[in-house]
Amino acid sequence: MSKIVDLGVEKDHIDSLTRANGLTAISELIWNALDADATIINIEITPNHLGGYESIQIIDNGHGLQYEKGQQVFGKLGGSEKKISSTSPSGRAYHGKEGRGRYKSLALGDLVIYNSTYKNSHSHKHFTITLDRNKISHSEFSDLNVIADSKVQSGVSVLIQNTNVENIHQIFEEKNRKELAQKFASYWINYPNFSIFINGKMLEFESLIRCTDETEVLVHREKLSHRFKIKVIEWNFDIKKKTYLCSMQGIPFRETNLGIRSTIPISIFLQSIYIETLQRENKIDIQEFDDVMLEAINESKKFARSYTKKRLHFYSSEFIEELKTKGIYPYTGNAENIVEESKRQVFDIVALQVNEFLPDFEAQDNKSKKLTLSLIKEALENDSHSLQRILTEVIELPKDKREELVEILEESSLSTVIDTMTEIKNRLKFINALEELIYNKDFNKNVLERKHLHKIIINETWIFGDEYTYGVDDLTLKNVLKSYLKDNLNRDDFEDVINSEDNSDLETIPDVCLWQQFSLGSVGKENLVIELKRPSLNAGFTEKSQIEAYATAVSNDNRFPKEKTKWKFLLITKDVKKEMKPLLSQKNRKYGHIHEGENFDVFILSWGDIISEAKQRLEFIKEKLNINLMDNDKNLEYLRSKYSEYLPKNFNQTLLP
Repeated sequence: MSKIVDLGVEKDHIDSLTRANGLTAISELIWNALDADATIINIEITPNHLGGYESIQIIDNGHGLQYEKGQQVFGKLGGSEKKISSTSPSGRAYHGKEGRGRYKSLALGDLVIYNSTYKNSHSHKHFTITLDRNKISHSEFSDLNVIADSKVQSGVSVLIQNTNVENIHQIFEEKNRKELAQKFASYWINYPNFSIFINGKMLEFESLIRCTDETEVLVHREKLSHRFKIKVIEWNFDIKKKTYLCSMQGIPFRETNLGIRSTIPISIFLQSIYIETLQRENKIDIQEFDDVMLEAINESKKFARSYTKKRLHFYSSEFIEELKTKGIYPYTGNAENIVEESKRQVFDIVALQVNEFLPDFEAQDNKSKKLTLSLIKEALENDSHSLQRILTEVIELPKDKREELVEILEESSLSTVIDTMTEIKNRLKFINALEELIYNKDFNKNVLERKHLHKIIINETWIFGDEYTYGVDDLTLKNVLKSYLKDNLNRDDFEDVINSEDNSDLETIPDVCLWQQFSLGSVGKENLVIELKRPSLNAGFTEKSQIEAYATAVSNDNRFPKEKTKWKFLLITKDVKKEMKPLLSQKNRKYGHIHEGENFDVFILSWGDIISEAKQRLEFIKEKLNINLMDNDKNLEYLRSKYSEYLPKNFNQTLLP
């Protein structure tokens, strides 16, 4: 005689558990079978004569559901045995732990009949459980029957009738079958000994996966470290790109949007015991508020972007070879260093995307293609931002593909290498050209400090050290004081403060004033004031007195609080006169340190000293990059192209071809 098991929960609450689309509902039934150690899962859909579906049946060869446990499971929510144990009898990690997935079956039809066969002692036993949407608050259990046939197999068959046509139709669609395979891919990688058939057609996991890659990261919080495995799967078909939050065995508990743009069809599987804990504590749905998860997800995005770049470069190889054969590839010979190699890698990726997604690129003649590719190359020679402008304004790449490339470039270590190393290469060119400008007699006799040298240096303040940033230039010390009070002390009343006292001692004009970017602790901030002298003038006692006068004026001015301000005054010239040289090498002082006040220091250095120190800072990187800058003409050409308006006419004329 049948038995009614009442769930004891309000109908509305149970009804909410049945809401799902077709893929979610069938996935829950597949997970139930896998948790029961099934190796074969058959999904059979029977159509009717009206264009709908008579029924859908899910049959597995797992160990079945025992009668007593069935009553426990269907007698209350959260009653799954998976709550107690984390693995199945054969050692597979469980997917479900709350015992609620069984109600998703009602999303496929209003009448669900579970047929369970299991082995107990020396015989098999069988019973059925019926779920009826019209009687959703309770389940009907049949009598338990003993099966004498020794050939019978264990397992569960779920027959669903009064079907939901729309939800079942989802399972038939080819793209949805592949999405179904996507849900189980990471689990299949860990437990490959199962097969899923839909009307006799097997889900081909292996043939659907093109490539995979994985890494591990540690997320530190307080005294704990949480380990995450990041797995990227690339598919042989277009997919809905998603990130899956999984157990360590690859069982997905939650799926979210991928979070990055990618032409390549990839999925991210983020696996961790930490995620299992969130699932167990019912916190998996609010993972966006968890700092550990946010960092782990960000790391997974970085890894996925890196994977995408690597694969795009791989796929570009055939296309690039074709460009080389046609003679329109803009690079010649082998890459000489990491900068050139990185540029070519990024170029190859961008060129491939332009070829695939610019509508008329393939139809262009070789001359037009060569021009387009040359524009891309020239943009990369400058920086990634120049490339973005070219893609937008000249090539007119579609917006979605342009945004994808921009994201790759902005996050790309290759792009960072290009932009950073290009800057270093340009710095080396500038140093060599500056040395020529100052010490080459053909040039320096016409170079003036204010009209020429000063205008260039304010754009290249890194030469004095990267800890300084440009402040003001070519102003009286009165205006330097204005800038100081406003920018460094956040004083809005600087005009009143300055005009409150006599400023007659502040009318001298230093060339450049640099603010230090970083705090000096209790000292406050340090400012650098530079006095430049034209290359034809060497420093003597007159120039020494001048820079010391600047220092004294500032030091004695009460509006510069001494406890909060340090000043460094630097006189730079081509050379110093003989009588001055002994003052540059004083005991217990740095070379060039000629005067020390309560809150200021005065230095006199030659351009040779400045250039030599700057070269030393860049020398190590120069050697690592194998950068050859022996061609003075190219270095001077760089200076002319950047600062032509600030250079003497004879300098520009000398460089004209």
